[in-house]
Amino acid sequence: MPESIDPLIESAAEVFKPMKTHVMINAVFRSRKQTISPGSVKPVIFMFILLWLPACAGLPVRGNVGMQTIETRVDSEVARYYLGNYLAGERSDAALDERIDRVYQSANGNLPDRNQLKHLSDDFSVDFAALYFADQIAHIPVNRRFRRVFDEAYEYAGKALGERRVKFSAVSHYEVLIVPIYLYKRLFGSGADLAAPREALQQLGFPCHFVETQDDGAVEANADLVAEAIRSRAQSDRRLIVISASKSSSEVALALTKLGPAETRHVAAWINTAGVLQGTPLTDEYLFQELEFLVGHLDGAGKESLTTTRGRKRFDSLRVPEHVFVVNYVGIPLTGTISFFARSSFLSLRKYGPNDGISLLADMVFPAGVTVADLGNDHFMRGRPADITTVALALSVLRWLEQPDRELVQGPGS
Repeated sequence: MPESIDPLIESAAEVFKPMKTHVMINAVFRSRKQTISPGSVKPVIFMFILLWLPACAGLPVRGNVGMQTIETRVDSEVARYYLGNYLAGERSDAALDERIDRVYQSANGNLPDRNQLKHLSDDFSVDFAALYFADQIAHIPVNRRFRRVFDEAYEYAGKALGERRVKFSAVSHYEVLIVPIYLYKRLFGSGADLAAPREALQQLGFPCHFVETQDDGAVEANADLVAEAIRSRAQSDRRLIVISASKSSSEVALALTKLGPAETRHVAAWINTAGVLQGTPLTDEYLFQELEFLVGHLDGAGKESLTTTRGRKRFDSLRVPEHVFVVNYVGIPLTGTISFFARSSFLSLRKYGPNDGISLLADMVFPAGVTVADLGNDHFMRGRPADITTVALALSVLRWLEQPDRELVQGPGS
């Protein structure tokens, strides 16, 4: 059994499970048989201790992994040593070094799958497995090259959006199709309609088209709507970039599969952000109970399409045309970086291995594409501004397709 603070995390998870913030608070007060009153501060203190504890648990560490520097807390001494020492080449624990060396020696050149990451979680810790996954993503040469392009584009996008200027002629050759997230019509203010990214892309000159899907509909039904939207742009004089997030990534992948090479010649790229490509184990626990508490009745077929049983079977049938350039953008949170919004579900999913608060990490990556790991972010992507990130991804795709050997763009004021 690895030296770990997992017992503390697991005990916190039991308190949170199966609740998000508002349900959690009510349950805490009910369990204490207290209510908030001007003279009663104990329930409030108790509540904030419960919410604060998982974020402050763990061992502090700073290090570099996957072309990123991070300062955070991790769930075990082995994860701390791996990030702070092993990856930095400062190896002082021969026995642990040998164990980690064997992990790398057994790698087959591909990203580890969910079963391999679960095995690493059991042998070492969940944060160790997440960090190893990020490092393995960066070990793939094409991912390293694309990461450099993305980092440059991200810096540019922040300036360009601030000054409302862009100098990149290739934008005129492309248009964007946006496919919204699950429950985008009901979760007001959550960003599920991707309004901010749409506005940012339009500001930089991209024509944007929005797909009106059924917000709680089944993946299969919405895939037909996405396929029709893709088909409708076939006569445009611009190449198409499709952007999806979370559940809608499954809808896009299935739509591209159904259309096949013949009907997707005009599709240049697909950006898969935090894609729930193989369902989520949360559907077997409490996800829909909680959502229906918030938004009311949910479509049964839509719920069933998000189960891992259905999702993994569907994933095995996917065949995205080879000419479509696929970019996977995944958040890889750790114990000290998980957001308030994802914390309870992140803790609940730890028994399955490293996750982003909704999906298992390995299940979010579509093969044969490039992958950008955002270390420290999670499924809700609150760690970076969504508008800047989306523009950076779109510009990275354009550079990759149009100008692989040139500078990305001239920055504002140049």
